[in-house]
Amino acid sequence: MSNVTTPRTADKILLDEFLVARSKILEIAATLDRLDLAPGDVGSMQQMQRLKAGIEILHDSHGRKAERVQLLMSREYDPCWRTNLNVDAGRLPAS
Repeated sequence: MSNVTTPRTADKILLDEFLVARSKILEIAATLDRLDLAPGDVGSMQQMQRLKAGIEILHDSHGRKAERVQLLMSREYDPCWRTNLNVDAGRLPAS
């Protein structure tokens, strides 16, 4: 008996993951609706611009969507992050 697993087909992945993906899309849509209905304008805020750019990545025909969205939403690596964020190895930052 082989312990190599057969990769799932695209239709199997869709059937297995549809409801979870659907709920996440609905959650994003609800957040965008709340923003549209709230007083004020967040269009120029960096967070809103990143959300819109992330949605564009999801909509385009290029691959590696998860990687590209992760990079979009992440800070650039800072080799001095421990010092800059006041983090000591093995200890939580002071609040």
